[in-house]
Amino acid sequence: MPQIAQLNRPAVSRWTLWSLALVAVYALVSVMSPAAIAFDHPAIPPLPPKKKAKDERPADPNVDKAVAKAKGEPKEQAKEEKAATVVVIQVPLPLTGNVDQLVQGQISRAVKRLPADAKRPTLILEFRPEAESAGEGSDFSRAHSLARYLVGEDLATVKTVAYLPHSVKGHAVLPVLACEQIVMSKDAELGAAGVDEKLLDETMRGAYREFATRRLTIPPAVALGMLDDDLEITRVTTPDGVRYETAEGVAKLRADGLANREDTLFRGGEKHFLDGNRMRQYGFATHLAEDKPSLAAALNVSPASLRAPLVPDQGWKPIRVEIDGPVNQQKVNWIRRVVNDHRKQGDFNLLCIEINSAGGNVNESVRLAQAIADFGKDIRTVGIIRREARADAGIIAWACDDLVMWENARIGGQGDARNIRDRDRENLRGPLEQIAMLRQRTWSLPLALVDSNTQLWPYQRAGSNDFLYLSTDEWSNLPEKEDWLRGANMLPTADGFDAKTAHEIGLATHVINSEEELKSLYHLDGEIKRVRSNWALQAIEWLADPRLSAMLLFVAMFALMIEFSSPGVGVPGFVALLCFVLFFWSQFLHGTATGLEICLFVVGIICVLIEIFVAPGTMVFGLGGGLMIVSSIILASQTFVLPTNTYQLQQMPVSLTVFIVGLTGAFVAVGLVRRYLPETPYFNKMILQPPGGEELEHRQVREQLVQWAHLSGKRGVTTTALFPSGKALFGDEMVGVVSAGEMIEKGASVVVVEVLGSRVLVREV
Repeated sequence: MPQIAQLNRPAVSRWTLWSLALVAVYALVSVMSPAAIAFDHPAIPPLPPKKKAKDERPADPNVDKAVAKAKGEPKEQAKEEKAATVVVIQVPLPLTGNVDQLVQGQISRAVKRLPADAKRPTLILEFRPEAESAGEGSDFSRAHSLARYLVGEDLATVKTVAYLPHSVKGHAVLPVLACEQIVMSKDAELGAAGVDEKLLDETMRGAYREFATRRLTIPPAVALGMLDDDLEITRVTTPDGVRYETAEGVAKLRADGLANREDTLFRGGEKHFLDGNRMRQYGFATHLAEDKPSLAAALNVSPASLRAPLVPDQGWKPIRVEIDGPVNQQKVNWIRRVVNDHRKQGDFNLLCIEINSAGGNVNESVRLAQAIADFGKDIRTVGIIRREARADAGIIAWACDDLVMWENARIGGQGDARNIRDRDRENLRGPLEQIAMLRQRTWSLPLALVDSNTQLWPYQRAGSNDFLYLSTDEWSNLPEKEDWLRGANMLPTADGFDAKTAHEIGLATHVINSEEELKSLYHLDGEIKRVRSNWALQAIEWLADPRLSAMLLFVAMFALMIEFSSPGVGVPGFVALLCFVLFFWSQFLHGTATGLEICLFVVGIICVLIEIFVAPGTMVFGLGGGLMIVSSIILASQTFVLPTNTYQLQQMPVSLTVFIVGLTGAFVAVGLVRRYLPETPYFNKMILQPPGGEELEHRQVREQLVQWAHLSGKRGVTTTALFPSGKALFGDEMVGVVSAGEMIEKGASVVVVEVLGSRVLVREV
């Protein structure tokens, strides 16, 4: 603040008054500025004040810078940090064949692409041994070649960092010694460099001594001890500090009287290696990092920068697959199958997964996320969210190497996934931890995308620029967890994250506004090839569209009403059956209908038929069957039974609308057909006009089996009790009669009140 600095200069009274005025204006602007307002932004909660503790480190100015960056201030520092560049190169172990040349080529291309105005860039070499190995079997000449390249003039302006998430042994130790900085996992081991050699020559010893001397990351004596198991290496405390010496060096120090304390580091005849904790203890490793977020915090870089893609020699060859609508087994199987087919053809190396889904089946989403994480080193995956990837669909996007979100997109929060129970939460956490281990990320964020009960807190380690958003359980498993301080405000997760927040917390890699921005990120020309689903899946998506579903229900119900209004079984019944089958089949394969809905519909139809043909008038089977049919149709249009969150409450009217539109349309159509179809010039030959007027009366009289009109007004005697029907004797004629509603005993006198065809209505005299 130059204004404040002016106060320290000798000045007359006028300058003093001007300085005080400037300070007041500066304070007012600071309070009212957007940067100050951003301090309380809910997406990135500010950290609480540091509490004094016994093991607390001195205050680090980097902590204040990180907090200022989270608040959005100052802009000058943001530009400075943006200029700093980080490049991550994976070094596959063992170093055999031409692996060293391939790695050197990748490094060379990455360095050439660095911006000219960047600060001294950081090159992170992530040493990745094969499964169940530690890089044993590396060829000495290949390891020596890579080590010489790392200390050569081409990388003189680049800071090299060796990152060891797993153990490294054999001659792969040599290029680790050639790096300026070592960051390890606490359980990783470094050493046993001569495990593959039966005889160690002076050339090998000289190489280890040379690179250790040039970098001084690991003392030369310790480097020789890692190579030769017969050497004994001692940590000696001298008046000038700590030294690491072989037996000869220790003897010389003793003779000179400089050895105050001796601690054996390596004993002769044993395997010489150090784990991450001891490497950090002795100062050989600067930090411990179990995953990429921890590595980013250790190096004071953005977590997203560790996921930046390195363009291969042949450039990116992309394909795009889409997840639209609910996540279900059919879609997941199709994506896995189509990706494996294209991998066999070798026609792509960049897989873009475009997601527009509210979730659905959590198990299937996790299964696809595991497949994405296992696709291999030869494929880079990019999750693209244009509108939403709600609930478990967010796990799929998180599992990709990169996550690109459009500015108005949203990830996680309430969706079509059912509420996660405690047992389901435990079952979900295990697979997420495995994927996070493969991706070198934290697992709390993806769990919070699905389970709103997962509490995320901001944690920051002194000296880091970025927050880690973790649950309490994940924080408790961090190495040196005491160094991580929890912020005061919990990160809200109930409604998921918008694109800006997702980028700020390290969940999204990029935020874009157009397709052209996406192409520019990966240096792509032309359209990204879309992998279309087969005709069956396209038909399912087409039939499952709410508009077409409503049309299917309309036709089905209309045909069913026509069928019930005509005798026998005909074409309308077949059309109704076909439409209902298409509706439930499409919804079942689309992932919204299950066996429950199908069973409800079939049982409902059976109950209605029982009401019509077996037990008419009971109403129980009719009402129960109708409710089951209605419930099955509504449930088949959604992934949940009862809405349990806001998103599902918003989707419930859509399902009801589909049913109401179909049913209302069917009633209206039947009314129109009955009213107008018989009068049309062509269809009047297909549908007969109902008789009316005198013709109807004449037909009713003609169709009567017995004429009782002559009994009107006559008296008789009941021969049975009337409840309300029975029999009565009128002269010599025994006639079935019906009382007007009251019960009449046997032998009572009755009179005929009215004759309606064959129905004789009587009352007691």
